[in-house]
Amino acid sequence: MNKLIAFGSSPIMKHNKTIMPYPQIIANQLGLAYHSQAKPLSSNSKLARKVLSYDCQDALVLVSWTSTTRTEFRTEHGWTSTNSTTHQSEFEKHWYQGPARWEYTGVSITLKEMVLVQSFLKSCNIPYVFLFDNNEITHSQLYRHPDEYLQSIIKLIDQSKILLFEGQGFGPWCESKGYERQDGNHFEPRAHEQAADLISAHFGLWSSEFLSPGSSRPLGPKAEFG
Repeated sequence: MNKLIAFGSSPIMKHNKTIMPYPQIIANQLGLAYHSQAKPLSSNSKLARKVLSYDCQDALVLVSWTSTTRTEFRTEHGWTSTNSTTHQSEFEKHWYQGPARWEYTGVSITLKEMVLVQSFLKSCNIPYVFLFDNNEITHSQLYRHPDEYLQSIIKLIDQSKILLFEGQGFGPWCESKGYERQDGNHFEPRAHEQAADLISAHFGLWSSEFLSPGSSRPLGPKAEFG
C-alpha cells in the first residue's frame, strides 16, 4: 500500500493553501501519497462510479458519502449531475418534483451505492473506510427504523468500516465544536486537523490489523443500523 485515495465532495477538497483536508493529513501521517478524487457537488452515485472506475490497487480508500439529494444519470451527452438547488433542465425539474421529492429515494440510492462500493473493494482486497459529510443517512428515520427492504440493504453494510465523528457526519460535528467557516462554506484548518487526529486515534494510527483488507475490527463510534 503506497497511497491514500479520497472520494467525496467539496468538504474534503483542498480549497486554498491554508486548508489541508483531513484525508490529506491522514495520508501524511501514514507516509502515503495522496490522491484526491473529491469534486464539488458530487452525488453518491458519482462517488460509486468513480471508485469502481479508478485504479485503487495498492491503496487505502476513503469514501466520504455526501448529500442524498444529488444524483447523476447517463444520457446521450454523457454523465449528467443534478442537485436540489439548481433545476437547469426540464428533466431535473421533473426529477425533483417527482421521485426525488421523497427522502426514501435518496436514502435508498445511497445505501445501495454503499453496498456496491463495499462489495467492489472487498472483492479486490482493498482496505477502505466510509465516512459521511452530513447526517442525512445516519440520523434519518428511514435509516434508524427502516422497512424490510432498507433493512435488508443495511444488513449488507459492514459497520466496522464506518466511522462517525462522535456520532455525526463531518459538517455537523464541526458545527457542534464551534469551528468556523473560513470562506462562508468550508471549515477552518483546525477542524480538519482535529478530524484527522480523531480518526487516527480510533484506528490506532491505522493499525496493520485494520489495514488488512479482510479485517472487520470495530472502529469505535459507528452508524446505527436498524
